[in-house]
Amino acid sequence: MDEIRRDLQEYFRQNMGTYILITALFSGGVVAGAAVLRGLGAEQQLMLNRYFGYFIESLSQGGAIDQGAVFRQALRLNFQYLFLTWFMGLFLFGFPFVAGLVGLRGFSLGFTVGFLVQRASLRGVLFAAGSVLPHNLILVPTLIAAGVTGFSLSWLRLRCWLEKRPCSLKEHLGPYSMMFLLVGLLLAVAALVEAYISPVFIKLLLPVMR
Repeated sequence: MDEIRRDLQEYFRQNMGTYILITALFSGGVVAGAAVLRGLGAEQQLMLNRYFGYFIESLSQGGAIDQGAVFRQALRLNFQYLFLTWFMGLFLFGFPFVAGLVGLRGFSLGFTVGFLVQRASLRGVLFAAGSVLPHNLILVPTLIAAGVTGFSLSWLRLRCWLEKRPCSLKEHLGPYSMMFLLVGLLLAVAALVEAYISPVFIKLLLPVMR
């Protein structure tokens, strides 16, 4: 246990700068998502509100959330992100693409939460806490960890190339892929929470949004 703790401490010490960078990129994406929402035209705002209103009304009248479909969709989206991040991290100049993927996921979260808050103010905050927060407690740190891993390998390969020193991809591929395998397991857990736990809070909080 002490050895594992020391390894984790060393890992975070070596990657602290990258974690700060990737977290900042994700946070910037969140802010951008909320900001873009304010720039939407009146017709787009109306369509979003109408669609959300239909969703709330349907659930209020006894409609059910297709949890299997939610799980499959969340799993597909999470693993698309995971594969693209893993793939881009293998290349010398893949790190900007990894950074972009992180920012896009932050953008999506910021847009969603921003819409709920804009639509219902404090009631929207409460609804977002129940519907968005549970799975994102797992999802966000895991996405950031994947981003850090992909960014770090790509950046390392670029530095080796610039400094003209050997840096075998095969040497890093095993631990690199193992890290993504662990991240994938956590993303699957996040998808399960999104499909089977978050809907429970959504139904409990329906009266708040009506």
